Amino acid sequence: MRNKVEYDSNVFLEDTDGKKDTIFEVLPGVVLDLPVNKHRVTVGYEADMEFFGKGRDRTQNDQNQNFFTLANFHFTNGYVNVLEQLSETSGRAGTTFTSRIPRYDQSIYPKIGYRWKRLIFEEGFRHQVRDFRRQVDDSLDFQFTEWTSVIFYDLFARLKALVEYQLAQIDYDDSPTRQGTFNQFRIGLEGQPLPNLTTKIRIGPQFRNYQTSSKPDFYSWVADMSVEYQVRKNWKVSLDLTRKAVEATFFDIAYYKQHLAGVGIAYRIRPAWEVFTKTRVYRQDYAERATVGSQTGYRHDRYFNIKTGLRYEPRDWMQFELAYELARRHSNFSTFGYTDHIISLSSALLY
Repeated sequence: MRNKVEYDSNVFLEDTDGKKDTIFEVLPGVVLDLPVNKHRVTVGYEADMEFFGKGRDRTQNDQNQNFFTLANFHFTNGYVNVLEQLSETSGRAGTTFTSRIPRYDQSIYPKIGYRWKRLIFEEGFRHQVRDFRRQVDDSLDFQFTEWTSVIFYDLFARLKALVEYQLAQIDYDDSPTRQGTFNQFRIGLEGQPLPNLTTKIRIGPQFRNYQTSSKPDFYSWVADMSVEYQVRKNWKVSLDLTRKAVEATFFDIAYYKQHLAGVGIAYRIRPAWEVFTKTRVYRQDYAERATVGSQTGYRHDRYFNIKTGLRYEPRDWMQFELAYELARRHSNFSTFGYTDHIISLSSALLY
């Protein structure tokens, strides 16, 4: 069971005259874990109920649901795992939306791996469906299908090199001009090059080909890097860097390029007390021109987000957190810029 109350200075992420409100969130859930020898099946469900304090915002009250099933099977020389997720949800405010966007998300992701000496061969398949519940948003409904092949090689006991290839197809139910095929090839490292350093790096070229010639294709490099360094037993530092193309929801623009950098610090000042901070900056550059009001051009957004707070864990099954978050977006289309301050108090009870 998780509970949260937060004060939000700009509920709808407006560029001027943001509306303030207090939001109460209740998240009851249950997770069942069934181990059988080396195998394991886990099933989880969580409801997410949000209640706005001011009467004018009561239309934003919402109830979301999330369900997942994870099956892990381990054998002498291989493994099989399957993850299925289903959610009935809505985005309260964010990206280009300023109100809730109710939708269904469903995905299934089976993988199979086989070890031969110092090599691991892994094959994966992922299918994702997003279905918006309002007719006005039907043009954003899509199906995403992806096949992935990875070869891991044991460099050392806890460090692997890898080669990865992905082939994907995206189909928009009501927007055939945005359908496309993606090819991606990456190399990388995963594991611990040092006992107190954990890293995951994947980098390489991606080719996004949209079926309509008027849509710009994406031929460039993409990368994901995460590093976690345990400075001391009570002090941890993390770093994240990402470069990728993302399907856009701004008019009928196909995609935007995103560059992201994040730094996190967690320091345990007492056995049950931890201070933390996470800073993220990212840039989004849209691939096509758009007209908003009297302004026409390529949209460019710059984000800054920092969250810092204090966490108290008196028991393994009990946690409390007090946090402050600042989110700021600057856009060359001024109507999309905003500043938001959030102060939150949350608790979690894990039985």
